[in-house]
Amino acid sequence: MKVLGIDTSTKTTSVGLVEDGKIIAEYSLTGLVAHSESVTDMIDEIFKKFNFEIKDIDLLAVGVGPGSFTGLRIGVTIAKVLAFTLQKEIIGVSSLVANSMKDRGVVATIADAKRNKLYASIIKNEDEMEILMEDTLISVEDFKEVLSKYRDVTITGIDAPNFIDEFQNANLSFNLEMSGASIAKLGLLEYKKRGSDNKFSIVPNYLKLSQAEKQYEDKHKRS
Repeated sequence: MKVLGIDTSTKTTSVGLVEDGKIIAEYSLTGLVAHSESVTDMIDEIFKKFNFEIKDIDLLAVGVGPGSFTGLRIGVTIAKVLAFTLQKEIIGVSSLVANSMKDRGVVATIADAKRNKLYASIIKNEDEMEILMEDTLISVEDFKEVLSKYRDVTITGIDAPNFIDEFQNANLSFNLEMSGASIAKLGLLEYKKRGSDNKFSIVPNYLKLSQAEKQYEDKHKRS
């Protein structure tokens, strides 16, 4: 089964292609704001290298966050457009959980949510992957308490180097950046468990209001 994975939840935009769980190709760019042209160009570049075309994939997997509001909207929209255009099934998966799958043992992926808060998840990745903490928005102090329950934890995520000194008994991963191939792998695992998502209902997992939405809400509370 060929799965195309897309993630635009952070400063790293990544596209990966997996067949039956094995990575065929991955293309990542870090430091650029994710936008539609970069993602589609990356997809085109990957498929130029193979003797099959994008229409031959079986499943589209997209990281639904949490993370960058703008990036997530773009990534999910592109994946949905491709799913409709190609008439393929689609599945949305946690960007954080997918990123953790690159390491073994107890792994936490974090992303800076500003104001001393983190987007975070924790998995146990051994012969089978087990989610120990679902995606959550959590303060750094509360996350320290959560991590204290584990003897040895690997911390990953593009923002992890900025917080690693906050956590005892934690090691910094060598695999920090979000991965389109990991999105595709997790998509395949989730697809086998629960099938595909509805193309109309798949949405980003923001976990909090954007600044514009917050201002709108505050304004209408006062009126």
